[in-house]
Order: sequence, then C-alpha cells, then structure tokens
Amino acid sequence: MGEDLLRYLLNVVDERERRQIEAALGRDSRLRRKLETMRQQLHRDDPLSMEEPPPGLVNQTCDLVFGYQQLQRQQAVQAGESRAAGSRRFWSMVDAITCIGLVLVAAMIFLPVIANSWFHADIRICQRNLQRLGVALYEFSDFNERLFPKVPVSGNRAAAGIYGPVLYHAGYFDDPSVIVCPSSNLVGDQKEWRIPTFREIDGATGLELERLRRRMGGSYGYVLGYVLNGRHFAPRNKGRSYYALMSDAPSMHLPGRHSTNHLGRGHNVLYEDGRVEFISRRANYEELFVNRIGVAEAGADEDDYVIGGSWMPPVRHALLVR
Repeated sequence: MGEDLLRYLLNVVDERERRQIEAALGRDSRLRRKLETMRQQLHRDDPLSMEEPPPGLVNQTCDLVFGYQQLQRQQAVQAGESRAAGSRRFWSMVDAITCIGLVLVAAMIFLPVIANSWFHADIRICQRNLQRLGVALYEFSDFNERLFPKVPVSGNRAAAGIYGPVLYHAGYFDDPSVIVCPSSNLVGDQKEWRIPTFREIDGATGLELERLRRRMGGSYGYVLGYVLNGRHFAPRNKGRSYYALMSDAPSMHLPGRHSTNHLGRGHNVLYEDGRVEFISRRANYEELFVNRIGVAEAGADEDDYVIGGSWMPPVRHALLVR
C-alpha cells in the first residue's frame, strides 16, 4: 500500500485507483497517519521557497574532478603510456566516473529547480482560474441584487459544486476547464469529464447523483452561505477582503482538510475583493472549512464563511432550515 500512497501523493493514479485509495484512507486512521508522514517527508520545505543546493557543492565538485584528473595522470605514468599530441584518445574508467559524477551533481542542482518551477506554474494557472471565476461571480451578483449563487439546502442541487452549472449554463464563463485545477486528479480525466446540465442533476439518483455532485464543481470548493434564525441565505457581495468565496477543494479525510490539489502543500483562495492568495500548509487554513462553532457547514452569520467541497450540502439537517 506504501507504493500506492506515494503514487496518490504524486497524482499519478487513475480515477478508479484514487477512489479505492481514498476509501481505504477513510476507513483506516493508521493509513492516514502514514500518508501524512510520507507527505511531510516528500515536502519538507516551504513550497514557495526555492530549494538551494548543498553549501560548497561547486567547490567540492571541482575538487572531485581535479582529483580524478590527477589520478588519471599517475596511472598513465605508471603504465608507461604516452600519447602524442593529436593522437586518438579512448575513455578510461576514470573518465566515465568523472562524467557520471558531473551528471549527478547537475541533477542535484537542476532537478529540484525544475520541479519547483512546475509547481509554481500550476499555482499560477490555478490562481488565474480562480480570478476568472471571481469575475464570473461578480457579474452574476451584478444581475442578482448583489447576491452570489445560492446553494440549495435540499434536493438534488443541494451541494456546493452547483456553482459550476449555475455560472456555466448562464454564460458567465464558456470554458469548462476553468473549474479544474492543473494539479488536481480531474486533469487526467478531462476528456470524459464535463459540467452536467440541470436536467441531468435533477434526474439523477443514488450513486449517479453522488458522482455528479462530486464532479460538477470541478476541483474547487465554494462558499456555503450562512444560516440565521432558521433561514439559509446566499452571501452578499460586499467586496470584503477577509471573506473567502472559493478555494482548492478541501479533502475531508486528510488531516487539516488538506486539498489533494498541489500535493497537499497549500490552498489557493479567492476572496470577495477579487484577491487570490496561496496559503501554505504551514498556515492554519482549516478555519476556511469550518464555521465559528467548528462545524463543516454554512456560516453562523453573514460574516462567517465556510468553503465546501463540490459534494457538500450547506446544512446537515435540511428540514430544520428554510
């Protein structure tokens, strides 16, 4: 299972394997602890800091190459080998070792830099996606009394991911891939994935309904609104800098609700004022996904925001809320 967990962390599993691994994680707390340990070992440093090569590596490499050259000269003298200038020269074992050493040193220096640049690129693409969605949300609010899309408390549409069909089918964005983070598991499944229609959602039952709910919001979570005096409300657009509207979707079975996007190393968050910020896993961002009383459902007042994954309803007991 260790190899499967590593492949899961590196996002190289297909949809069926991902579901199996996440189901196993949901059942086994020891497996979840093992996954978190592997995650920490894989990403020990701050994801936004450039990894530096070990100190003195360049000098050590030069000394190593010079030492091999000296050894080669000594061996040539002891063997009585002498080559005229311009004569053909064959590689010796020392030459091969020197070359391999240089290749390894180059890999130590450049591979972390390349991996880090890919990671940054995915973060920037994800941020652009959220900014585009922020524009769509603002335009929606302009035509709906400054209200953002409301997540129903009951029925087939009662899941945070309903924001996707609402905005897409109303024409507020025209590219479905905008709700897919480039680091998420959906990327490998985009040829088969699409934003469902309301007819498909309303007519689905059982496992098919669950599947649509989990996928209709793509790889992002959306704000669940708030409950006041037994009534559920959509958030109103006030341009607040502290109020989170969307983020990389939380994972409810991983410690700290780490998103599986960006290898669990942090979350991109879209705030109501249009700002998008990457919050490192070192920060306490669990407050994004629970309300003021510590529950993963709609906020307790109009300033209390909670981001829910695509599948999440705004409240657990819909009959108690209007």
